[in-house]
Amino acid sequence: MEKLIKDNILYILIVLIAFGGGIYFVYDRAVVAFETHSAVTQKKEELQTKQAKLDQIRKAKAANRNVKKKESQSGKVIYEVLGQQFSPEASFGIMFENILSNITNSGIKIRSIDYNYEPKDDKVAMTNTPGYNACELSFVTVGNYSQLQSFFKNITKENYLTNIYEVYIEPYDKDKTILIAKFKIRLYTKTI
Repeated sequence: MEKLIKDNILYILIVLIAFGGGIYFVYDRAVVAFETHSAVTQKKEELQTKQAKLDQIRKAKAANRNVKKKESQSGKVIYEVLGQQFSPEASFGIMFENILSNITNSGIKIRSIDYNYEPKDDKVAMTNTPGYNACELSFVTVGNYSQLQSFFKNITKENYLTNIYEVYIEPYDKDKTILIAKFKIRLYTKTI
């Protein structure tokens, strides 16, 4: 038996080295596979957490969209300001900007603007409903016929509830193509 081992020692060593190398190779690959599996599991958990947050954000956005789409009788939406950080007066800021940009885009020149945050004869203001606000803007403007027409068309196309009251237009004494327009616009907001 000794002679058999001595004659085949080289083959036995080759088999033992191949066996040890195979074990080392398999162990190394198993460690890499285990680490990859752990990383994938961790990433899946992160993805599920982020997906849950995204679903919550989508639900909140859909709920806000549904709240904003409450329509008045005219089919227009009352502008809603989310959050309680705005006073009723400050809630009109975006709407003021829309009106002023419509005036500027129409080419009309503004002579004066007056603000009334509590119009006495307004039905929304008279209800004293918490969160609903009304503001009346009184304008004196100068422009020609097409500029005024363009402005009034743009105001009526606004998505948010705006009412035009007391329009008074008279021609300028020195040039009848120039009009002096006095009008009032009422804006409505809801602070939530």
